[in-house]
Amino acid sequence: MMQKYDVVVIGGGPAGGQVARNLAKKGHRILLVERFPSFLDNNFSSAGMTLAPLKEFDLPNKVIGAYWKNITIQCTKNSYFWKGNTNKGVVLDYGKLKQFLADDAKSFGGEVLTGYKYISKKVNEKSVIVSLQKAKSTEIIEVESKLVVDATGPLRKVMYDDKEVQPTMNLGSGTEYLIEVAPEIYEKYKDQLVFFLGHKWAIKGYSWIFPMEQNILKVGAGKTHLKSLNQENTDKTTKKITEQIIKEYLKCDTYKLLDVHGGILRYSEGLKDKFYNNKVIAVGDSVSAINPRGGEGIRYAMQSANLACVYIDEYLVKGTTNFDNYRKKWRRRKLFKWRLSEVSSQRMYSKYTDVQIENRVQFFHENFSTDVLIDSLFNFKYNQVVLRFFQLIRLKIEFAFKKDRF
Repeated sequence: MMQKYDVVVIGGGPAGGQVARNLAKKGHRILLVERFPSFLDNNFSSAGMTLAPLKEFDLPNKVIGAYWKNITIQCTKNSYFWKGNTNKGVVLDYGKLKQFLADDAKSFGGEVLTGYKYISKKVNEKSVIVSLQKAKSTEIIEVESKLVVDATGPLRKVMYDDKEVQPTMNLGSGTEYLIEVAPEIYEKYKDQLVFFLGHKWAIKGYSWIFPMEQNILKVGAGKTHLKSLNQENTDKTTKKITEQIIKEYLKCDTYKLLDVHGGILRYSEGLKDKFYNNKVIAVGDSVSAINPRGGEGIRYAMQSANLACVYIDEYLVKGTTNFDNYRKKWRRRKLFKWRLSEVSSQRMYSKYTDVQIENRVQFFHENFSTDVLIDSLFNFKYNQVVLRFFQLIRLKIEFAFKKDRF
């Protein structure tokens, strides 16, 4: 007989796992579907964040790869260092995070199905029939659900049927190497995040070095596919940039390559995504829940999952809810900050020259503390930046006035 569920969640990433975890705790019958045989597969995420999400989502120590307290921004010419006296954030083990969320859902009665991919859906008045295909076979199973959650990320496979027109998307892509290095190299980078800006180290985006557990580093590069006004044509790829950082910046001639992974990003400028349609609710990257400037997505994916669950739970308990409010509330919380981040990223990645990038990073380094930098990069808090900007304008005006007088 066809298995019946309250909610089928398609996609076992942070957003999908958080939905399954939340709803299972509420006592709903949940099926979490992951297309890879293991949650340790498809492990692309730099996964750097502040400490706040650990408490916000009640995450255990076992999902932490490393702590960080310092930040370095390497431009084409110079390097700028911000020192933190205490731990400021973590780099998560992305695979272990996904596994934990799935296991937590199972501990509250949820079911997990790995190695099956979404094929199609049939929506009727009372439910949705979801077709799933087992990996590397022709076996197809069907399950029935009151609601389906699209947590398939940038593909948005459940919300949009094949060939259905989607909103205009900004595209991004990236490559990341997980490498084991000599202890003396690891010691230099074990407690800091390193970001690379400028044409030498990035292609219309940024690159990074993040620490993990003992002697292991994440090294990667991401690019946007925005039209560039100032960057010259190049045959470099994110893979070549990653290898260049390992060789020239880390000066690491020998290392053990543990994993190579990559991914794409499809982001709807202005958050024009569908959040709900015909018994399908989207979360995470499926609704562009990602920092458009820095690419950070785990925290916002899980926040979107938490908000969606409020309306899903109400629907399952009462038989009705207004899913339009899910989209309205998310946009009310995020749209203005996302717009600022969009403008900032477009200028930095596609318009500024190396000199302009260098000048702006140098200005930030001379005027703002580590905590202000972190608030700007991760938390969209610009109050101190704006205040300092106007203070400097006022000082320049006062200086010009005094110069005219004397």
